[in-house]
Amino acid sequence: MDGIHDVGGMDGFGPVDTTEHPDTFHEPWEGVAYATFVAGLGSGTFGIDAFRHSIERMPPRDYLGASYYDRWVTAITRLFVERGVLDPDAVEERVRAFADGGATVPERSDPDLLGELSAGVNEAYDSDASDSEPAFDVGDRVVVRNHNPSGHTRCPGYLRRATGTVAARRGDHTYPDAAAHGDERSEPLYNVRFDPDELWDGRATSDAVSADLWEPYLRPER
Repeated sequence: MDGIHDVGGMDGFGPVDTTEHPDTFHEPWEGVAYATFVAGLGSGTFGIDAFRHSIERMPPRDYLGASYYDRWVTAITRLFVERGVLDPDAVEERVRAFADGGATVPERSDPDLLGELSAGVNEAYDSDASDSEPAFDVGDRVVVRNHNPSGHTRCPGYLRRATGTVAARRGDHTYPDAAAHGDERSEPLYNVRFDPDELWDGRATSDAVSADLWEPYLRPER
């Protein structure tokens, strides 16, 4: 989806905070949010691409005003409701209980469940598929299509219409644009190398920009 989340190559957002923190999570609730994500992914309730698409569906104002794990909570809650895991009225009641200070977070110790969820997560991240006949080979010049999908996509906006060179073939992998909407098909994946001066008109500080792009994003250079 073309949305506020696709900020790669955009100006006006200030410097990136690269401060290193001693802990993985800044607050305990962030760890709970991550564990809930693992539960949803590992149980097969949703896939990684559906999760990303759920974040992208946040209204731009809400997205920009939310922290990283705030977005995760919003996305996971939406998916649990859409998949019938949670009742929306029960979610609202729970939110009010937390706001009033009268709610607690239940704890559960189940080593067997942890193993099942871990296996499910590994399966969810396994995007390999049987290789098909690729349309491009290493050294081919390709142009990134200027497509503007209404759903999920992993094609960065700043690369669209740019010309690059295929640097490597990655084999076939789950096509995220389709998987986010329930179609688990695979497409050839390529590593494509771009001249940064073409992307940012001489303002780049690197020698090249490389991106992994699925075949439907590309066309041959004419």
